[in-house]
Amino acid sequence: MKELSMLSLICSCFYPEPRNMNIYKYDDMEVKQINKRASGQAFELILKPPSPVSEAPRTLASPKKKELSLEEIQKKLEAAEERRK
Repeated sequence: MKELSMLSLICSCFYPEPRNMNIYKYDDMEVKQINKRASGQAFELILKPPSPVSEAPRTLASPKKKELSLEEIQKKLEAAEERRK
């Protein structure tokens, strides 16, 4: 009995005619079967090139750092010393 992948099994329910079992094509990707062994299967996944919309550089603003005064730093150092005791 021939071993079928889960995807092949599902597709065979909807498309009973024989299909090329080595290449699957979708809108934005292509799946090629590389090799098939008793231990498992290997696939090559080819994604479509990025769309022009996604090529726009994204600039993420880093969070603003809070300016600490000398007094606040001293208080934190003293609190740390107290915790160590």
